[in-house]
Amino acid sequence: MKTQVAIVGGGPSGLLLAQLLHTRGIDSVVIYLNIKNYVLRRFRAGVLERGLVNLMEEAGCAERRHAEGIPHDGTLLCYGDEMFLVDFAEHTGKPMARSSSTFRMW
Repeated sequence: MKTQVAIVGGGPSGLLLAQLLHTRGIDSVVIYLNIKNYVLRRFRAGVLERGLVNLMEEAGCAERRHAEGIPHDGTLLCYGDEMFLVDFAEHTGKPMARSSSTFRMW
């Protein structure tokens, strides 16, 4: 097999890198211990940082995030008996996005 780039690791970063390279016409191969079906079917959950969201948009692989992602506008912090909201959208101008427990990133 001949390729321009070999990516070791089929997790979110490796798969996103392969997609970004593909959009620029660069051949790559992802090397991973598990089979492709295992990687593509794994559930993902958690907060997606703005930089990752921007890269997903750039790579053309954000459709499912748009359809199923839940906006995450801030977080509550507690100190003693006080609780206050850190409003991400207010401070950055954009909400973060998090996945639901059934959202698959890829």
